[in-house]
Amino acid sequence: MKKILIIEKRKKAKELHNKGWSIRKIAKSLVAGKNNVNKWINMSDEDLILDHRGWKKGDLRTHQEVERKRIISIRKQLEKEKSYFTGELVVRKNYECLYGKTVNQWFVKKVLKDADLVQKRTVKKKGKSKYMKYPKYTLNKLGKILMSIDFIGPKYLKGGKSRINFLSCKYIRPNKLGVMKKIEGQTTDEVIKNLMTLWETNPIPDVLKIDNDSAFGSNVLHKNSLGRLTLFLLNLGISPLYIAPRSPWNNGEVEGFNSVFSKKVWKKLKFEDETELDIEINNFNIEYEKYSYLLENNPEIKNPRFIEELNNINFRNNKVGNFRQTKVYYLRIVRREEEKGDKKEKGFIEILGNKFFLGKDLINQFTFSVLDIKKEEISINIETENKGLLEVSKKIIKLKNIVK
Repeated sequence: MKKILIIEKRKKAKELHNKGWSIRKIAKSLVAGKNNVNKWINMSDEDLILDHRGWKKGDLRTHQEVERKRIISIRKQLEKEKSYFTGELVVRKNYECLYGKTVNQWFVKKVLKDADLVQKRTVKKKGKSKYMKYPKYTLNKLGKILMSIDFIGPKYLKGGKSRINFLSCKYIRPNKLGVMKKIEGQTTDEVIKNLMTLWETNPIPDVLKIDNDSAFGSNVLHKNSLGRLTLFLLNLGISPLYIAPRSPWNNGEVEGFNSVFSKKVWKKLKFEDETELDIEINNFNIEYEKYSYLLENNPEIKNPRFIEELNNINFRNNKVGNFRQTKVYYLRIVRREEEKGDKKEKGFIEILGNKFFLGKDLINQFTFSVLDIKKEEISINIETENKGLLEVSKKIIKLKNIVK
């Protein structure tokens, strides 16, 4: 039997599909695979008649020369506008917005690479924390709105003596917004003041991810005492999530945001004075917001809370009955007590100046601890392979600066 040309097969497949034939029946009739038939019936009329067999090596198939020129034009226009964000993802999204057509990511990357318009990326190795039982599934379910903050600095303008500090604020979910703020110093008062300003126009999170800086309320001076920022957050209905000490990758979202700011603003531009820096920070925040909405699927948040709705709250309240939230979370790595192999060898974690001892089989594993302010009880857990939490210890912890 004479073979049907590929284009005729495509047309016939679409014709039979329009008549109500199933994919299986069409494939059998045309002596073709079901995957090919499924692809043919979803082709546009333009793609239906294209025949790539015998295509000259090096010529474009899916994409044409006009698309290459458009991609380079978009990239150069972004550079001309002095945009902070000019990578392949941004170029691709701009292309789709401008021309209403999709373009393959690999093609955009290839075009920019061939035109020497991209920087070589360092490939990051994934999965290093898996053996440590890092509780990623637990963290993914923790609160509808998750946000992270971090300090940057102190830094200095060239020839200047004034210390410049920044508070980096990054939403992790459901939106991916980031805001950089220049602050007077790395103090609790500055953190509270700037967060209150931020939450006038941006939603208050359910959980705030922070490191163990003293200004963030973890390394307090007195044992079993909660810091002022912790109390401020609990009064707002926010659970603080303190990452493991000396593990900045636990706070990778905000660390990544810090890196972008450093590369695109601080290290790239020169400032005569702090006024110029303030203007550039504002520009960066505006550009990052555009970048976030261009690349991320930022959904509309239902019933967001803002600071103006909570004007009657005493942010310094320390009475448990008035807290809107009563749980504080801690990520901790189990460290070794005594020498390895010693009869007294055991594991421990440290929270609020307390050592909690655990089995030596947990050494170098991550724990997820929950401090219940109301019960004055701390539950220490590890994440299991089935993505659940297993409680390995529960302790009473008498807090000093709260009132029952």
